[in-house]
Amino acid sequence: MQQKACILLILWLPFSFSISKQTINNSTIALPGCPTKCGNVSVPYPFGIGLDAGCSIGPWYDINCSKSFNPPKPFLSRTNGEIIDISETKIRVKSNGIAYRCYNQTGGITRKFPTLYGIDETSPFSFSNENKFIVVGCDDVSFMTKVATGNLISSCAAICSQSSDLSDGSCSGIGCCQNSIPKGVKNYITSLRSYGNHTNVSSFNRCGYSFLGEQGRYRFHPSDVSDSNFEHRFVETVPMVFDWVIGNQTCAEAQKSSLFACQENSICVDSDTGLGGYHCNCSKGYKGNPYLRPGCQG
Repeated sequence: MQQKACILLILWLPFSFSISKQTINNSTIALPGCPTKCGNVSVPYPFGIGLDAGCSIGPWYDINCSKSFNPPKPFLSRTNGEIIDISETKIRVKSNGIAYRCYNQTGGITRKFPTLYGIDETSPFSFSNENKFIVVGCDDVSFMTKVATGNLISSCAAICSQSSDLSDGSCSGIGCCQNSIPKGVKNYITSLRSYGNHTNVSSFNRCGYSFLGEQGRYRFHPSDVSDSNFEHRFVETVPMVFDWVIGNQTCAEAQKSSLFACQENSICVDSDTGLGGYHCNCSKGYKGNPYLRPGCQG
């Protein structure tokens, strides 16, 4: 049975927040009068809890604290992926999809699931190059292309002839392949193809998979090529990483605006994604949240 492609617009992607080691660290992490935690998760400004509550720097950073979970889970109001970590420049989100293509013994396709991910062009988010494009299988090649233009972003091929070819932890092309992606990607579609429709490997490998995941978070095991639970296990263990910025202006442009986000004793750093935007960091010798008044403290 065929399934429809996964279309994931960051316009509706849930995030669930926790703070990484290099995240904004201050006892007053939120605006005065605004909550700092949703369930077990702290939410630092420029993000804020509450939709249109005035607790964030803008609507893209609003957090919907859903009490339909126990404990409650925070969701970024305009996206739809559960966040597991937020740092000074990155957000790690629970993956919402994996492309796959499965075959029977005679090479007929039994099920397939391509993925299409799109982030709103006006959003402050993009896919980080800390992700790897990964293919798992023994007769598979996958292409990651831009949605609008079809231009190639990345590709990878994973092949093998027998299960004994596979090595635990190895992802160099035999049963598992990984490749880099550039900074600044806002959308992509993945497509899987097979060299022989798995007819020569169907005894131990019926499906091929491709996905985007944080580098170092996925470890290949030979049993992955035959694991019927692989899709679910991947989603639960391998997050994706997004870059986040403030706005789309450079520091020089933003400093001329009354909406400039960097407070006292902080410095502005231009984003390196090629999409514009900036971050604020405390100046050397100062600590705190550089986005909150009165700024970083000595």
